[in-house]
Amino acid sequence: MPGFASWKAIFKDEHFQMYHEGFPVEDMTKYLNKTDESSLSEYDWENAYYTLIKVKENGIKPDFQYFEPNDYESIINEASAIPNLQKLTESEYTDRIKGAWFGRCAGVILGKPLEMGYDRLMVKKYLESVDMYPLSDFVPEYSEKLDIFLRKDSIPSTKGNVQYVQCDDDINYTILSLLIAEQYGFDFTTLNVGQVTIANVPYEWFWVADKQAYYHMVNLDYEIDLQTQVDEFPDKMNPWRECMDGELKADFWGYITPCNPRKGAYYAHKISSFSLAKNGLYGSMFIAGCISAALSKKPTVENIIAGGLSVIPKKSRLYDAVTNVVNWYRETPDWITVCDKIYEKYGYWYFAATINNLSWVTLALLHGDLDYEKTITTAVMCGTDTDCNSGTAASIVGAAIGYEKLPEKWITPLNDRVKTAVAEYGEGTITELCERTIKIRKEHEIASHNN
Repeated sequence: MPGFASWKAIFKDEHFQMYHEGFPVEDMTKYLNKTDESSLSEYDWENAYYTLIKVKENGIKPDFQYFEPNDYESIINEASAIPNLQKLTESEYTDRIKGAWFGRCAGVILGKPLEMGYDRLMVKKYLESVDMYPLSDFVPEYSEKLDIFLRKDSIPSTKGNVQYVQCDDDINYTILSLLIAEQYGFDFTTLNVGQVTIANVPYEWFWVADKQAYYHMVNLDYEIDLQTQVDEFPDKMNPWRECMDGELKADFWGYITPCNPRKGAYYAHKISSFSLAKNGLYGSMFIAGCISAALSKKPTVENIIAGGLSVIPKKSRLYDAVTNVVNWYRETPDWITVCDKIYEKYGYWYFAATINNLSWVTLALLHGDLDYEKTITTAVMCGTDTDCNSGTAASIVGAAIGYEKLPEKWITPLNDRVKTAVAEYGEGTITELCERTIKIRKEHEIASHNN
């Protein structure tokens, strides 16, 4: 098998992906229209896949309305203007970073038990069955009315059981970014990203694009230049190159680049280029830009989103999605109405894709308006990737308001403890992660000044 999926699955997902990237793949639908797909062998699907890939040689269709480059300079050249941002004092920055880290951790834990493929209506149904709708606390693990248990592996993140930050891929990613900066500095390569990743986190802790890149990483040919091979990962048997893995990698780079969205986006772009392309990259850059903008004096949701838009192409599908959500909410400031519009417009995307999930993050930010609890509960009640979206929205708002303004009900149960699957970190305190982040930020300022 070519990684963690069959050739049949990779063909189908690649066809979907190329179609939405604007490639002329209509002739390849003959494989999808067969009445009995089981008559095709894996060898047939493999041949079909490579035939499909050759379609890329024809280029994007002339009438495709988007322009979606992969290189950083071209992306920035097509982006909106940077909002006016005022720098924080050192004490303000320290409080904001603490708010971002603690906020992110609590947001992830809140959404983790409901990460079950539920849409908004199913989340509502579950929460109503346990008298918790609208959401205002950690989620009970069992609904007697529905006879439904939430994820058994997430019991430490359910109501009455939260005593620490349970191991989660979202937090693993943020810590991996910290390790990359500590071990390789700010000139790290995508090869370094892969090396730190496979040395620290087991394969089964990854999904979609990064899982495929991990597979390629452990199968490198050491007789060929390693960096050249890694550069191929985003397009190498990887139809998930526009998934949301990049969003989960972005936070740390926003943390160390306050008031500098494009610098944060530069690092987010570099780390995400390990496995992603186009809107997968843009999702990472957008979140880093939002966090960087949030780490400013008197931030507003408008300025924060503008920080994200200042680092992605105006003619991209992601830019369209974010601005659509902003306009929809401006016209009808009701989160349920807008949430359902997102499902209607972008519901065809798979569970862990960028465009749909980042749309819900944008909605949560707009509806929450820098109210931490309102933001994270909205993100969860929208459904789909509940822990990722809640954690991302929580990180942004935590960076904007700081630790002192975070409600104790969400933070105290964590007991300043975090468990991870990251070998070189293991378990520790959120406070320590804040301190190490602040240290890296100081090193970054020195390095930037010297350059």
